[in-house]
Amino acid sequence: MKTEMKVQNPKVRPLEAFPVQMSGREMIGIKDTTGISTEIIFVPPEAFFLISLMDGTHSLRDLQAAYMHKYGELLFTDKIEELTDQLDSYYFLEGPRFLNHLRHIQEEFKAADIRKAAFAGRGYEDHPERLKAQLRGYFTDKEGPRPLEEGEKRRAIRGIVAPHIDFARGGACYAHAYNTVGESTGADLYVILGTCHTPMTNPFAFTRKTFETPLGKVAVEGELVEKITQRLPFDPFGDEFSHRQEHTIEFQVLLLQYILGNRRFKILPILCSSFHEMIKQRASPLEDPLYREAIAILKEVVSPLPHTCCIASADLAHVGPQFGDHEMVTPGVLAEVRGKDLEMLNSVERLNEEDFYRFILQEGDRRNICGLPPIYALLHLIEAQKGELLKYQQWRDPQGMGMVSFASMVFT
Repeated sequence: MKTEMKVQNPKVRPLEAFPVQMSGREMIGIKDTTGISTEIIFVPPEAFFLISLMDGTHSLRDLQAAYMHKYGELLFTDKIEELTDQLDSYYFLEGPRFLNHLRHIQEEFKAADIRKAAFAGRGYEDHPERLKAQLRGYFTDKEGPRPLEEGEKRRAIRGIVAPHIDFARGGACYAHAYNTVGESTGADLYVILGTCHTPMTNPFAFTRKTFETPLGKVAVEGELVEKITQRLPFDPFGDEFSHRQEHTIEFQVLLLQYILGNRRFKILPILCSSFHEMIKQRASPLEDPLYREAIAILKEVVSPLPHTCCIASADLAHVGPQFGDHEMVTPGVLAEVRGKDLEMLNSVERLNEEDFYRFILQEGDRRNICGLPPIYALLHLIEAQKGELLKYQQWRDPQGMGMVSFASMVFT
């Protein structure tokens, strides 16, 4: 799965092994999406070329030879060693220092009762009042939702699809989804199905930890977690560490806190593993015995619960060179993606999870739909009569290097 999310105020480090001016020259940013390293390092293309070869199979001599072949210059061993030492100091190379650091943060996370906000002050405001003002702006924006008119009845909703792109680019689209939550008859439990952007061993990853944001704390429905855990054919906490830096659930918790205000509620946060290998094998998720049993257990336990709402935290297409494509993102590409997206979402509106999956399978997931697993799971779990597309949006890189599409939907 591929993602693109802007982060405010990252820790940016130019590497001294290749000293260049940050302005006036192309620089490449490298970020650890797992959050094991909290830095974003910037390097010139020559250093990035060497880093791309540091996969454990190339010696220093191999790197020298490759550099000579590409750039026609001899690079001394001590220069490469200086680069590797600096990468290692920021935990960008696997070795004793990295493994000790990883073990420490894994143990620290496992022992904690609280899943602290990973993106407060980076992906959104960290001061409660400033944060509320930030979120309020997405609801009142000209692209935002229409408020409930006087005399209109509140309705019960069974689920929503909301983006997980950063708020700066998708704030109004979030607002359309969460406006339906705020104007609904309400729920006591929100099952949040999040895309996991790092590798997972099992189909789903649970956590018991209370989620904390600048707007307060939200507890997990512990009894329900234990009930499901006892029946699953795998340990749903085996990939719990993935929750530590994954934004897809954190952002939904934040919007729930904002829109529900003082109303009491609990959550069941579930990270969903990628379907990438299944797509490659042209297989259905239901052909995987672990997934088939797990989704059946989740449905059996969750679907009958009263006052429950399911949330799929899901972006849609990721296309362009930024995401591995050769073609630049032109207006024609935007129009083509829009047409395909809307055709795909028609299956979601009809609550047909298999048609939705087959549409992506037939394309070989050419548009990189990173929200596929949570939307697919949501359609299995909810007992709804219909779905409705509320808003569809696209973000395009100004240079045409990439685009991300996303949407808000409601199910009643």
